[in-house]
Amino acid sequence: MRVGILGGGRWGQALARLTMAAGHQPFIAYRDRSERPPHLLPSTNHPPEVSEACQLLIVATSASELRQAIRLAKPGPQNRVVVAGRGIEPGTGLWLTQVVEEECDAVRVGALAGPAPVEEILNGGLCAGVAASPYEEVRTQIIEALHSTRYRVYETEDLIGVQLAGAFVPVLAALVGMATSLGGAGVGLHAMVVSRGIEEAARLAKAIGANPATLSGLAGMGDLVAVQGTPSHPNFKAGAALIKGDRTQGPRSVAEALVKLAHDHGTDLPLTESMVEIWHGKDPLEAVQSLMARKATRESG
Repeated sequence: MRVGILGGGRWGQALARLTMAAGHQPFIAYRDRSERPPHLLPSTNHPPEVSEACQLLIVATSASELRQAIRLAKPGPQNRVVVAGRGIEPGTGLWLTQVVEEECDAVRVGALAGPAPVEEILNGGLCAGVAASPYEEVRTQIIEALHSTRYRVYETEDLIGVQLAGAFVPVLAALVGMATSLGGAGVGLHAMVVSRGIEEAARLAKAIGANPATLSGLAGMGDLVAVQGTPSHPNFKAGAALIKGDRTQGPRSVAEALVKLAHDHGTDLPLTESMVEIWHGKDPLEAVQSLMARKATRESG
């Protein structure tokens, strides 16, 4: 099986290594101006060639670069396109699979998420992911392409829930980074923001028709555990930077999109809303104190 990968960066190369571990051949599309040819991996700087050669395409770009990657590759109805990036498209608030559907003729899409530290994969580490699609054919192809003794692939039909988890994890990672760096804070605050963060993400999942349990799985809690266990992770560092007054880093636009989505569906996200307020200038300690002063409520709500 030949597996197309759009994006020649470290994540694209990691996915190529997983493809090879599963006994298949990766074919990477990279861009001349922003990416180097992947070392010792089959690749081309002509993205449509990958779409023509491979039925399954895995998009390994950031949310902001995905639309252009699809425009360059020009997938058609014969392609199955799987998004392996996190987040919501900046500016539009669209799920990344919606961007794919807007930009090409591919009609069967999916998403891949979960705790997959790039450097660990490139160094032979073990990890797992979840393949999401309403189409059994797409889920089966992802599993065939990537599942091996190095990388376990689970499946779900909850495409929106997995993408919601992928959007929430960077925001919660920044929150954990901030909480961990807050003077006088300890593991109690850390534990609270992780557990309540996942709970509020699950509450939004229910409001938009996704499966709340997805947030407790690999795409949600699993990914967050991996990120918060990596202090050098960009989003974790962005949260720590907020304590020092640096508001230029982190997934601010994603957090704002999640808050808007929640308001549109009649629910609230106290932790995420507090992060947005901090990015807009509110003092982090004041934000934490406001959260602690909220009226007591049921743990499930």
